Amino acid sequence: MCGIAILLGKRRSEATVLIQRMADRMVHRGPDDLGTELIPLREGPDPVVIAFGFRRLSIQDLSPLGHQPMVHPVTGDVLVFNGEIYNFRELREELIAQGSVFRGKSDTEVLLHGLARHGDGFVERLSGMFAFSFFERSTRRLLLVRDHLGIKPLCVASGEWGMAGASELKALTECGHVDTTPNPQAVAGLLAYGAVPEPLTILMGARRFPAGCLQWITFDAAGMPRQGEIKRYWKWPEVDPSWDEARAVAAVRESVEAAVKSHLIADVPVGVFLSSGVDSTIMAAMAAKHDRHTKTFTVGFADHPDLSESAEAARTAQALGVEFHDIQLPSGLAVEHTKEWLRRLDYPSVDGLNTWVISHALRATGTVVGVSGLGGDELFGGYPSFFDVPRALSVHRKLRAVPKAARSGLFWLSKSHASAAVREKAWAMGGAGDDIVAQYMLRRRMFSDKNMKHFGIDPIALGLDETYQHPAVISELRDTLDSDPIAAISRMESRFYMGNMLLRDSDAYGMAHSLEIRVPFLDRRVVETAASIPGNIRLPRGGGAKHLLKKAFAPELRSEIAGAKKRGFTLPIRRWMLGPLAVECESSLDALKDSGLFRADQVTALWESFRAHPESPIWSSAFMLVVLGAYLVSNGLTSGRSR
Repeated sequence: MCGIAILLGKRRSEATVLIQRMADRMVHRGPDDLGTELIPLREGPDPVVIAFGFRRLSIQDLSPLGHQPMVHPVTGDVLVFNGEIYNFRELREELIAQGSVFRGKSDTEVLLHGLARHGDGFVERLSGMFAFSFFERSTRRLLLVRDHLGIKPLCVASGEWGMAGASELKALTECGHVDTTPNPQAVAGLLAYGAVPEPLTILMGARRFPAGCLQWITFDAAGMPRQGEIKRYWKWPEVDPSWDEARAVAAVRESVEAAVKSHLIADVPVGVFLSSGVDSTIMAAMAAKHDRHTKTFTVGFADHPDLSESAEAARTAQALGVEFHDIQLPSGLAVEHTKEWLRRLDYPSVDGLNTWVISHALRATGTVVGVSGLGGDELFGGYPSFFDVPRALSVHRKLRAVPKAARSGLFWLSKSHASAAVREKAWAMGGAGDDIVAQYMLRRRMFSDKNMKHFGIDPIALGLDETYQHPAVISELRDTLDSDPIAAISRMESRFYMGNMLLRDSDAYGMAHSLEIRVPFLDRRVVETAASIPGNIRLPRGGGAKHLLKKAFAPELRSEIAGAKKRGFTLPIRRWMLGPLAVECESSLDALKDSGLFRADQVTALWESFRAHPESPIWSSAFMLVVLGAYLVSNGLTSGRSR
């Protein structure tokens, strides 16, 4: 919906300039409107202030009554809010009954009145995606909140100078106090998994505010911020063993349908991403049920037909009776998009290019909101990890008496015909024992322990644990995981792969093109329903991937869709890396070798290995290095010496 910026602890004269800079760096997030608000915290000609900045992408109530920062007409409370509240109409009626008077029709105004009337307890009533800051004038307190799964971003930084927050890292750095040195812990996590693990950011001086949490900030006599405890207001529900399949099928269908219906609410054009897969088909089917004018969009490549999903998506659209738009990109144009993405990286990720290209194509049609099937795999078991990890745990329990080295050898032999990278992963999983967290993390790894060691990266020396995650994150995870293995893997996929990579990329690269991406599968109602259903119902033995989801929506899923192997939108990146992207790749790698982040000779070695075996899985590791190097160049972080 927009971009928000927050600056605390600065005098009015300086804050006026800085908050404008922070907001201007996010013009792509909100091309429709700009707003700033300065709130003095003490008297004087140049007082210390709270500064709010806002860039608006108008979606709900396109009139000026949706302008932010929004000030409560009675209390003087102030709100800056990024996101959507999908149950705002119901909440609005309740607040009217309680005496609230509304001027406009936006969800922002509902949120402002709810917080003013009920305080932070109102947050638990929200169904949506959001990150916001609310100033309560009567108590001179500031509230920071992020949605249950972190669908919407919030980066923060603090020090003796004060505190700042923003929807994007580049905007945050405009406050002038963020240490922009690449964080070695973040770089290690990036290579290990293809994404920087929260709460880290790629920069030393910034962190990500945790999902499902809120924090009150107070101010001392001089107007300097004092951070209170970060409190968790939402947590994953426990598995309820009382579920049976018939009840689960009905509940999943009901919650998903209700979520899709609410996610269609907008005063601008809405489109549905449609592929050849189960999740997007369900999104399109439920959208069509509630809006006969539903438009669906598929992006493909005319000159790479083996990567195209257009034909299958067209058949699905015809079966559903919805409008279908097949956007065919010439490879030349897609390559230019890739070069632009590398130049404009706000954050390095191995997977963000797909979202960049799709979002650009969809926004060019005039669509402002895109509905995505993201979340279906994580909640209902669509990834190989849901099968591979339980299988590995079962083997380990049977081979408990076998020495660790021998177990590693047996796992390695089981993949003897696979690539070297797959064999290395199998060896590591063979030595991990029956620890579900360790097994999951290894299954998701991009760079193996052997690769990381060659690059000179030692997780323990960096203050990480052996999974290349922060010890506190892993400790908290172990304390909250259910004994149900499917439920545990679902939570880890949501927390790590989806949270660290997919959600961040969807927001950043959708909003880079002023496109809001909505994710109905991640509606709180759907998440809480799915997470409480036992694994033997969500994914029964022999039932196949996403068994429960497919059963719940069997009437809408053609046999060709329900029985198809998972695909997803794929760019021919590996084909481009040694062709039209070769110059950009080698330039990025040169910058990386000069950065001093790790051993330069290993960058060369991995690239040469990719050149020798371009069709092997090593291409993704090589591309990760290219992306990291490009990020350093585009953000002016290339100084350093190779070692």
